[in-house]
Amino acid sequence: MPLFTRLSKWVASRRSDATVTVAPDVVVEGAPFGVSVNNSAALKVTAFYAGIRIRSENIASFPKYVKRQTAEGLVDDKQHPAYRVINVRPNSYTNKFDFWNVINTWLDGWGNAYAFIERDGNGDPVALHQIHPTWVSGITIVDGKKWYKIVALDKDFQWLNGTYSDDNMLHFMLVTLDGIKGVNPVIYNALSLGKSLATEKFASEFYERGGNLKAVLETDGHLGDDEFNAFMGHFKKSARNFDTPLLEYGVKYKQLSVNPVAAALIQSETLSIQDVCRIINIPPHMVAELSHATFSNIEHQTIQFVQYSLRPTVKRLEDELERKLFTETEQEIYSVKFSLDGLLRGDTQARSAYYHNAILDGYMSRNEVRELEGLQHQEGLDILLYPQNESIVSNDDEANKVLLAERLGVGGTQSLVSILQDTTLDDEQKKALLKLLFSFTDEEVDQIFPKSSTGNSGEEENAEE
Repeated sequence: MPLFTRLSKWVASRRSDATVTVAPDVVVEGAPFGVSVNNSAALKVTAFYAGIRIRSENIASFPKYVKRQTAEGLVDDKQHPAYRVINVRPNSYTNKFDFWNVINTWLDGWGNAYAFIERDGNGDPVALHQIHPTWVSGITIVDGKKWYKIVALDKDFQWLNGTYSDDNMLHFMLVTLDGIKGVNPVIYNALSLGKSLATEKFASEFYERGGNLKAVLETDGHLGDDEFNAFMGHFKKSARNFDTPLLEYGVKYKQLSVNPVAAALIQSETLSIQDVCRIINIPPHMVAELSHATFSNIEHQTIQFVQYSLRPTVKRLEDELERKLFTETEQEIYSVKFSLDGLLRGDTQARSAYYHNAILDGYMSRNEVRELEGLQHQEGLDILLYPQNESIVSNDDEANKVLLAERLGVGGTQSLVSILQDTTLDDEQKKALLKLLFSFTDEEVDQIFPKSSTGNSGEEENAEE
């Protein structure tokens, strides 16, 4: 890539004027709780692994749209080049689900996720190439513009090596202290994750020893080599077989380590799971920690998971995609939307009630509902319905006649009688309805509703004449 090589050399020549503002990593002195904490080790904590998988797979499964603003509102635009790289095939070696899955895995696990934007001669995006966070060796600011230096550790991706401007890099970040780079959640929460790893290590060592605790054997006497070897052989054999050993020669068993009950091992594991859930922002019941879950609150926790966990992440993705995949002019009319409706629909009963109201209130057609439920459109179901006791305001007198006639009953004497007997209408309203629905003239209406005798004297004289 000659262009990128030249850019890299140019950046290097300006290195003295550059200001490097990369978010510093927190360094934890020593190994917390006697175990090493890094991203690889953190993913071995089952709650951490499961939580990241749940978030990543959910976001990867969301329907994604490129929307265009028109006079009629937002419409789907499948012709824009950005639609293909977002929702069809990001690149030649990764499908769309796996691409967004790995992007969100890196985002949650490393605090940063990157992708290089490959463009054609017109500057339109043609591919998105995911880049592991550890391959980004430096982020540099030169004259107010951000540059990324990529050094791929995998030889199959070394063709991505180079220095790229911010315009050609998608950079998603979680918590950030400077707006330039996100912090690594594993490093910042090393103490909590170290405790989780130490708890699992303690449990595995306990079971590996067959449930035997660390202890010493005491005796007041002296054992020769033969007696000692015979005693230890019997003792180890019974321990391996979970038998009760017979302590010979006056030997006494004295426990040194804390047993799992006293160490509150189960409670510690539960607290560790809750710590992990706080770190990656998911409800505990989603990683099978059900100590405080009930049937009534799980649904609300799931909704909160969408609102307070997934939605902010989705917004980060949408904003970065809109800023990098559209020109400044296009950004005024184009947008990227990840649909979260599927997770917010609730159960069958809740969806049924929602659709029922949407159809009867007239803001969704029956075919729109069928589409959301994965069903084919049916002829005649695109017409919007509205309640019979309401009418639509129209400038068309004939349309108004039809609507009012539907409201009062289909034409005829009964409708006329219902108007005359309707105590909720005043005389002027009744006159207007008679003229509109039954084509009454002013004279005919005046005969039905004679003018009030309380009118002014001039009107009374004209009436007498």
